[in-house]
Amino acid sequence: MSRSLLFALAVALFLCFFRLGAVTLFDVDEAVFAQATKEMVVSNNWITPTYDGENRYDKPILFYWLMAASYKIFGINEFAARFPSAISAFLLSLAVFLFAKRFGGEQRAFYATIPLVLSPYFLVYSHAAVTDMALTLLITLSLFSFYISVAAEDGRPSAESPLRKPDRCIYGFYAFSALAFLTKGLIGILFPFGIALIFVVMAGGFSGIKKVFHLKGLALFIVISAPWYIAEFAINGREFFDQFIIKHHFKRYMDVISGHSGPIYYYFPALIVGLMPWIFFLPGGIRKIFSRSGGRQAADKPSFISRSPLGLFALIWFSFIFVFFSISTTKLPNYILPSVPALSLLISSGMTGEDKWLRFENISLAAMMILAGVASLISLKYLHELGISGAGWVVAAALALFAMGSVGLSAFFTKKRFYGALSLFMLVFLTLLSVKATPLASDYLQKTLYQYSLYAKQRLHDDEKIITLGINNPSIVFYSGHRVVRTGNIRDLTPLLTQEKRLLIISTTEEIEMLQGLGFTLLEKDRKYALLERQ
Repeated sequence: MSRSLLFALAVALFLCFFRLGAVTLFDVDEAVFAQATKEMVVSNNWITPTYDGENRYDKPILFYWLMAASYKIFGINEFAARFPSAISAFLLSLAVFLFAKRFGGEQRAFYATIPLVLSPYFLVYSHAAVTDMALTLLITLSLFSFYISVAAEDGRPSAESPLRKPDRCIYGFYAFSALAFLTKGLIGILFPFGIALIFVVMAGGFSGIKKVFHLKGLALFIVISAPWYIAEFAINGREFFDQFIIKHHFKRYMDVISGHSGPIYYYFPALIVGLMPWIFFLPGGIRKIFSRSGGRQAADKPSFISRSPLGLFALIWFSFIFVFFSISTTKLPNYILPSVPALSLLISSGMTGEDKWLRFENISLAAMMILAGVASLISLKYLHELGISGAGWVVAAALALFAMGSVGLSAFFTKKRFYGALSLFMLVFLTLLSVKATPLASDYLQKTLYQYSLYAKQRLHDDEKIITLGINNPSIVFYSGHRVVRTGNIRDLTPLLTQEKRLLIISTTEEIEMLQGLGFTLLEKDRKYALLERQ
């Protein structure tokens, strides 16, 4: 095993599992997946996920099964809930390295893997108990399988024939697409097949479409993905179709869901932050696809296809997902994650580009890192105003950002490449985020609800429920172990007041006076939430 592979995998392993279960689950998505899987394990209902006793149709079944298996091994806890994402991230880094090495050599593989691993996106979503990292792994393996299946025998498409007859790897394309379909629904079909179709048309004309469709591969896809969908539809029928297909696919794409909207340029800043500082090498990687170098090109064949079929493939992969979600009405930073492996391939090409382009990229990197460092220092004032103390680590993070800026400046003036130093400072920065920033965010966002949930767990009998007013935080269900009755206003709450049992309610602080007027006693409050009880 090469030193570069060992180093890349060691960094990936460290970032994936370091402090994986150190903080409580975040609302909303992490906690709701963890609770739904907890209910699946307890009830032994392996077909229809439920949350707080009600059917949950947001996502297909595979991620719940992965998390349930993790629960069986590690117990029901934060580490186990996040383990499927962590192991998916590690396998993703390994897959990117091996694929890039096959088609571009070991240096290209190293330059593709390090920007992937040493990025905020990788750190955040390898530690998130949500489907995105598992989906990214499956879509990546599907598309890697497809590209290998149509590549020439020597490991790369030739100038004369960019595409060849598919080999057995086409079954991997279909199998991993089926698993992606079981992870997040229709995009598990749309992304792999859409990207593959565009690539074969651009690289070989419309006659290449037949290379995407394979009868035995289609049969394999159906065998893997169809049983759960058939069973779910047989059990829940129209309700499943309306909720899963209509609401969580078409309405989510066409309408704003849960207030997650954004402008059409939403993913530009998301990628700059999520892939910093490496994103600044992307323009050079894209330029390399279209640039001409020595040698005569066939007059009837576009040079960028014959010269850089892998670059074209990565660009189509990234562009397809980027455009798809940019025009979507509902937007979240994690949606774009399946495009990140393609970006890492393009970035690796930019990191080995021409000196004049590298100088432009390095000065851009330096400017952004210095600005980010200044912004970090300015944020100290606002953190103090929010009541977040002990933020001295922000100074250390700013110094790491300034150091990366200095690396960029040095590379600009000396025309040398300092990727090792850049990687080291980025590793320091990400470690600071993991050790300091994440616990602070957890305390600020989740600590109060966690404490209230533990109080409810100790105080309430098994048959008693928690009432929430004006909030919907699944972490309460997960940590309290009790059913939660969610009320949005006083009208929803009034029928519950006739019960003779103890009533424990968690609300926003704005509702305290009204609840005290209804006979509730204030037990505790903070800046946002309040815990009240009525005997």
